[in-house]
Amino acid sequence: MTTPDQSPQYTPPPRGGGGGSWLDEISAWAAAAGEAAAAPAGGYSFEPDELISIAREWDDLAAGYERDIRYADQLCTVEGPGAEYASGDNAQLVRQSGQTLRSTLQERIDYCHAQAKKFRAAAGHYAEAEADAGAEIGKQGGSL
Repeated sequence: MTTPDQSPQYTPPPRGGGGGSWLDEISAWAAAAGEAAAAPAGGYSFEPDELISIAREWDDLAAGYERDIRYADQLCTVEGPGAEYASGDNAQLVRQSGQTLRSTLQERIDYCHAQAKKFRAAAGHYAEAEADAGAEIGKQGGSL
C-alpha cells in the first residue's frame, strides 16, 4: 500500500446558478436531505406460504441448537481424570463453560421459537385480512 504524496484537496460543490450566500447553499442541502429522509423506506413483502416457510427455517435452526444442547450437557458433567488438584480445577472450569454454553443455546432456542411464532402469526393475519377483503368484495357483488 502506498501513501499519497499530497493530502487530498477539498473542492466545495459548485454554487447553484443563483449566486446566493453559503447559508442559501446549506439550506438547499438541508432541504434535499429532508426530502430524502421523507422518502418511503424499503421493505419486504411476503406471501403467507413464504412466511410459513421462514417460520420452518427458524424451527430448523432451533432444532440444531437443541441437538447442540446435548453436547453442552456432556460438558456440564465432566469429571477430572485424576484426584490431583489440577484435574479437579480443570473439570470445574469445563463444567462452568458447559453451563454457560447450555444457557446461551437455550436463549438462542427461545429466540428462534419466538421468531417462528411471529412469522406464523403474520401469515395468519395476512390470510385473515385476505379473507376479510374477499368477503367485503363479495358483499359488493365482486369476487377475488
